[in-house]
Amino acid sequence: MSETWVADRPGFGLARGLLCDPRRTRRRARGASTIAGWCGLRDRSWHSRALRTNTTAASRGHQAPAACWRNQSNCLPASLPVICCAARSLRVGNILTVNRDSAAALGAPDINAAERPHETIAAPHSLYIPSLDGIRALSFFLVFFAHAGLGEKLIPGGFGVTIFFLLSGFLITTLLRLEFARYQRISLSGFYLRRVLRILPPLYATMLLAAALHIGLRNAPIPLAGTVSQVLQVSNYYLIYSDHGSIMAGTGVFWSLAVEEHFYLLFPLLYAWIATRFSARGQAVILLTLCGAALAWRWVLHYHYHADFGRTFFATDTRFDSILLGCVFAIIANPVTRDPLFDRSVRGMKWILPLSVGVLLGTFLVRDAGFREVFRYTLQGLALIPLFIAAIHYQKSWPVLLLNLPAVRFLGVLSYTLYLCHFIFMENIDSVWTGNLVLAHTAALACTLGFATLIHYWIERPCARVRKRLSRA
Repeated sequence: MSETWVADRPGFGLARGLLCDPRRTRRRARGASTIAGWCGLRDRSWHSRALRTNTTAASRGHQAPAACWRNQSNCLPASLPVICCAARSLRVGNILTVNRDSAAALGAPDINAAERPHETIAAPHSLYIPSLDGIRALSFFLVFFAHAGLGEKLIPGGFGVTIFFLLSGFLITTLLRLEFARYQRISLSGFYLRRVLRILPPLYATMLLAAALHIGLRNAPIPLAGTVSQVLQVSNYYLIYSDHGSIMAGTGVFWSLAVEEHFYLLFPLLYAWIATRFSARGQAVILLTLCGAALAWRWVLHYHYHADFGRTFFATDTRFDSILLGCVFAIIANPVTRDPLFDRSVRGMKWILPLSVGVLLGTFLVRDAGFREVFRYTLQGLALIPLFIAAIHYQKSWPVLLLNLPAVRFLGVLSYTLYLCHFIFMENIDSVWTGNLVLAHTAALACTLGFATLIHYWIERPCARVRKRLSRA
């Protein structure tokens, strides 16, 4: 027996209705649309695309979906059956069919998880994606070893920052999308408060560390202008238009945090507007247009104004497209909500993945200044998306399995503070230990791990509990 589950809108909870007779699908669907209107469906102008499915449920009854969504506030009582239609996909009014994977991502248990052994090692019904923590850890070590002296020839440290940007855009947009799916609105105040609790406490603790080492080891005063720019999250533009020496030792990496903060300030406003007016495809087109604008602006800066490397590397107006590409990924190919494009990408991974790896290798090998300052960030962001999809889907396969090792995932959890403090320890230890750089950098890594662990348990976890209470998603 084949079945589909029916929802009123993608991601807005289960539909209200009755069990449909497959032989009279259209007539019953019209009746279900009327019942849905009685039950309070709003926004009749909402346009949704029906998703086709053909799943086998011979051994399962129709009462499971009702039980799954019994506690959903926007559903009918469990005593009223959920609409179940034949494998044929329909859209009548606000009623549309949703495949079981999409429904599972929106609150129902994934009853088919055992049949897809490669997809996840996370706990059932969890939105946690373990391999993303592994990707964070990998990104941090790319940056660390580049700063350790391998960045000129072997390690692309800037690529590690690009990975962080893409990951940030994906995660933030996923959270906003889930919140909008549940509440049909975005709480901007809640979003900003959660971001403040996530970002600022570890940052200011790390700045206190930098100030202590700057005064204690270097016996130098705190550079006021540079420190204020870091507190106010404009240090990237301060680095562009002032001397790098006017900041505390090792705090130059804060520029990327300023880029993300500017993004967090503006993007929720944009998403709250486009989410209520455009389909997922329309949202993606708008964001890709903005990415194209960033690419064109870099071209103008480099070829017309002859701006230096720092202008295109540090500035928010030239790097925000790396984050926006992660947002596009979260909107049209999100594994959390089982978007159709994600599944199609997985099926085409045999040729998409080698192409992505080839593009990335090309961005590392081409050393032309125009290419690196204009086109590199866009190509790297696009090529990273299939790699993210593979890492998310094939969590039990080699070599993704390495990203999911407990130790690697824990380093990913620490990665934010690791990134903030590693260069501080590296530069200050190098200033007093001038003999063996390998030993100095090993000591810097050990101090970095120790400090990040303390911050995690003493600051980040308490703040996370507060964020969880504040969270609506």
